[in-house]
Amino acid sequence: MSRRLAAAVALALSLPALAYVLPVPAILKRAGARRADLSLDALEVTGTLQAEGDAAARIAAAAGIRAAGARVALPARVDVKVPGRCRLEVAPPDAAEADRPYVSVRDGKVGGRGLDAIPAAVALVRATCALLAVQTSGEADQAYGEALSRRGVALDDAELGRFNGRIAYVIGGRARDARPLAWFDKESFQPVRLQAPEAGALLDVRLLDWGSPIGGDWFPRAVEVWDRDTLRLRFTTEKAAANPKLPDALF
Repeated sequence: MSRRLAAAVALALSLPALAYVLPVPAILKRAGARRADLSLDALEVTGTLQAEGDAAARIAAAAGIRAAGARVALPARVDVKVPGRCRLEVAPPDAAEADRPYVSVRDGKVGGRGLDAIPAAVALVRATCALLAVQTSGEADQAYGEALSRRGVALDDAELGRFNGRIAYVIGGRARDARPLAWFDKESFQPVRLQAPEAGALLDVRLLDWGSPIGGDWFPRAVEVWDRDTLRLRFTTEKAAANPKLPDALF
């Protein structure tokens, strides 16, 4: 019986490798179509940013507060404007809006106040822009391809891997490769993960729990930034608003 069980487990683990894998342009085209169906030109997402370890100390310093231990949590906001503009802002207690620390990306260029010096925060915003702020009304596969290429993802082919209990397309290499990779859920074509270099490290940005009552298909329930096996940042969504009027000066 144990041999049969072991054989069954081995077969189950090998199924993704044996399944048909769509070409990269087809994956990106379907991912783009999924975003295009939402008719989103902009998003304003409010929630909480939790930082761990060194990132917590650096965010506390940028916010002008004292960190209680190795963790800090602050109200935060993520703004997304298509194409290619994203911003993460934290709101320390009693801080004027004009003085809030932030990091922004506009057409691949990073700017900000305080948060732009924290690699995990920059990685979160870059990944958000590469995966959620792509112009999908035209050649979505080309737009997605350009965005992922800028993050170092090779577009030669794709394989199947497992992430968060589901099968996903892995673009850029094998699932366990320590190299830039982009992950899209095999069934929904939602973007779920982006590994890319930031400040000399390969940071892993994970988009978790699509379809929640809060973010729906607009924005995931949480976005996490990992450095190998260490969680650095977690943004938890509390409210998401579609197509707000976001001034370009934000970015």
